[in-house]
Amino acid sequence: MRVAMKSRLSVLQLIQNMSHNSRSFSPVNIRGRKRDEFIHSSGISPITYTRSSIRDIGKRSLCDALNFNLADKLRSHTLRETEADFIINGRRISKSDIPAVDADWCSPIKAQNNTVRFENGEYYKYTDASGKTHTFACEYNRISQPYSDLRTGRQNDQSRKIAMFWNLLSSDATYIDLYYSKDEQKKMLNDAGIKEGFFTVESGSRKQEYYYSNGKSGLAIRKFQYDATYKMCTKGTALFDKYEIGAIFKIGGRDYPLKEDRTLDIPYGEDILDIQFPKLPE
Repeated sequence: MRVAMKSRLSVLQLIQNMSHNSRSFSPVNIRGRKRDEFIHSSGISPITYTRSSIRDIGKRSLCDALNFNLADKLRSHTLRETEADFIINGRRISKSDIPAVDADWCSPIKAQNNTVRFENGEYYKYTDASGKTHTFACEYNRISQPYSDLRTGRQNDQSRKIAMFWNLLSSDATYIDLYYSKDEQKKMLNDAGIKEGFFTVESGSRKQEYYYSNGKSGLAIRKFQYDATYKMCTKGTALFDKYEIGAIFKIGGRDYPLKEDRTLDIPYGEDILDIQFPKLPE
């Protein structure tokens, strides 16, 4: 889900507007309502924005300026930060005036065709079990709490954990069990609409494929690990040497007898992590 482009100014426009030396800024009050007035010295009539009219355009552009291409702006000195302010091309903006990222700008973290995809330069959201909505920005191939929210005192440890979960999956989730219980992992995968079987997580140019298992021995393993285990079961291994021919292995809730060559005839994609071994002969 993408917010319509006509509802937002580009970051370039915002920075150009803020850096134009021929403009001066002054708050005025008309009929008791404050408004922001950018006055051109070229003789053209002033362009005036009321605070309500910039709610969907100005606020979005301001947040975009702080949340995307940040490293480039810092290197080029088009963006600087003090304890109390941001300075964009010489225009000082108090941190207390920076709005929170609006959930309406965000796409939900949802899988399509069992793939969760995060695009650089876009916002995302996740609503937890308590009903709280967490917002994220995707930048430099990872998602995180938006920089504009972090630097204005809106830190949230739960948001950090949610972002780290998806960043691990888009890079390497080998040690994900160290940070998240099986129940936590299953909830976030299920909430994203990921079904059991092969699934993919992409973040910018990063991409990893996994197998989502219902078995007790694992939850999500990398695809190459699934392929290695599948080959071991179907191409022969010493793992089955002690079992009698015809012994029944229950895999994914289905029965598979051990063949004479001591392999199992398992369809590719079956949940081989959800396996119950027969008793060894005495």
